[in-house]
Amino acid sequence: MTRNPTATAWHAAARRWTAWVPALVACGASVSGPPARSAAPTSSIAVVETADAPGLSLPTVATSFDSLSEVADAVNADRERVAALEQRLAALEGHHGTAEQIPALAAAPSTTAPTATDPEHEAPVRDPQKPAEPHEVGSDKNFKTAWKDAFQAESAHKDFRVKIGGRTQVDAVAFTAGPNAWQRPDQGGLDPSLADTVDLRRARFRIEGRMYELYDWACEYDFANQINVNNAVFPTERDSGPLTAVTDLWLQVREVPWLGIIRVGNQKDPYGYEHLTSSRWLNFMERSFAQDAFEGPFNNGFLPGIQILNSNEEGNLGWQIGQFKNTSNPFAYSNSSGGSMTVGRLVYLPVFEDEGRKLLHLAMSGRTMEPRRQYLAFDPATGQPIGTAVSAVRFRSRGSIRNGPPGPLNSIYADTGVLAGSWQNMIGLEFVGNNGPWSFQSEYFGSWLYQARTTNAGPYATNGFQPPPGTKVGTVYYQAGYAEVLYFLTGESRTYSKLEYRFDRPVPHNNFYAFRDGSGSRRLRVSEGAWQVGLRYNYLCLDDSGVNGGVLNGCTLGLNWLLNPNARVYFNYDCTYRDFASTPWNKDGTPGTSYDGSGWIHGFGTRLAFDF
Repeated sequence: MTRNPTATAWHAAARRWTAWVPALVACGASVSGPPARSAAPTSSIAVVETADAPGLSLPTVATSFDSLSEVADAVNADRERVAALEQRLAALEGHHGTAEQIPALAAAPSTTAPTATDPEHEAPVRDPQKPAEPHEVGSDKNFKTAWKDAFQAESAHKDFRVKIGGRTQVDAVAFTAGPNAWQRPDQGGLDPSLADTVDLRRARFRIEGRMYELYDWACEYDFANQINVNNAVFPTERDSGPLTAVTDLWLQVREVPWLGIIRVGNQKDPYGYEHLTSSRWLNFMERSFAQDAFEGPFNNGFLPGIQILNSNEEGNLGWQIGQFKNTSNPFAYSNSSGGSMTVGRLVYLPVFEDEGRKLLHLAMSGRTMEPRRQYLAFDPATGQPIGTAVSAVRFRSRGSIRNGPPGPLNSIYADTGVLAGSWQNMIGLEFVGNNGPWSFQSEYFGSWLYQARTTNAGPYATNGFQPPPGTKVGTVYYQAGYAEVLYFLTGESRTYSKLEYRFDRPVPHNNFYAFRDGSGSRRLRVSEGAWQVGLRYNYLCLDDSGVNGGVLNGCTLGLNWLLNPNARVYFNYDCTYRDFASTPWNKDGTPGTSYDGSGWIHGFGTRLAFDF
């Protein structure tokens, strides 16, 4: 039987009164003569001394009585109260055979700002009944270590913290395609050609931390990158070199009046939902075509700059704005002038319940920028640039399953070549929902390149169909979008971070394990981990103003197996229809033979990913 909490409280009070009565009698008996009444009695009872310890003095209420008769009256009154309490207790316990337990009150949400060193970790929730003890920031620098999805050490007041981690992703992929995709790149085929491979997709090492309560920092490097060192038209392994690239490398200050968080260094600019979502828990093996074409082309999505992150008090309205350098490499530098970029994002959460297990996310982001300064020609012997750098953009996208490490060995499905332009504006729209095990995510992107003109840069002047090099084509508008729906078969729900307003680390209800029990049957005991299925439609159009880089329509079916919060296995099947025509230009500037590179491309990939 479950005891009634109210009856239990009365019972405890009765026991306390019963224990008090003999002590009260003993106190009264120890009084010799009527002492003077005092508003604040200071008399005490002497506890018998022993050979090991002196006697102790305990406070007594005996001084509040003038005679033993008053003590007797008080004792009788207490006995009557105890009898009444015991009678009330018996009545309460007999009222119901089983009493409903009073549910524990939920802890009040923390009003402390997020840690922001790694957006997945919010500030610890403090006990609302126990206010934080005041302390001098920086007075305690002793660290205590723990495992919190990675190795972490922090001081008692969390003024200082260091977290050491990283991520590794190993891919195995295989492809099949129609005959047009297997043609030579100068005849409309993929550039480079498809290949069945096993590669390291990412291999990153990360150190992050906090200093003096308000200063956060992060340093992360990716060891799985390649660069086309010889500027070959069709890159090969001989032309590629493995180089360590920088991803997150920034310092930020929190709690800045009116501004919130100020972050300075190499970082993701606030453009696009999937762009801001960590690669540690992507829904599919690769982001959409828009990531390659618009969100993070050639620089892994990281840019040097300064950014402000803030929100209203309720957290249902957030904004980010920053100024960045528009680079075209993953090494956080640019050796040319120009390329200034302003980026902003506004997020609204009309629905946010149960810590994000039920939410509706609406957002709009935008970029306005000068195109990157690029050289259009290189010396074939030395690789050094020739001529003057111009403001130019290359729009291209690889597939939804990659057949090489990050770098020039991945097959390119759509490509405009290099277009010169005076200015570029971009817009992004986000619509995301989460409802228990179900989640929905979609985005739309648009890009305007003003005063555009064709150039003689790129494979055979162009890998698509364009007007002759140097032709002014006015404003070129390209667009992309995707929509995806996912469902946890095992009942989990996506988590959500209000620091950068995107999905966070998913946590299985049960980690995967398998073992045989000790019984005679030696039965195999298995815990399944978490299983999630997903479907995505993917679209990219690089065809406008006579400049045709191709149109892609893709569908990806995914199955994700989460072994634990730090490890998962992806299984992806992707089919993409490539609408692409190529008309290479002859050396004398006349159009050459046209080739049709259109057709279906099928790919299957699997990934083992773990982070620590």
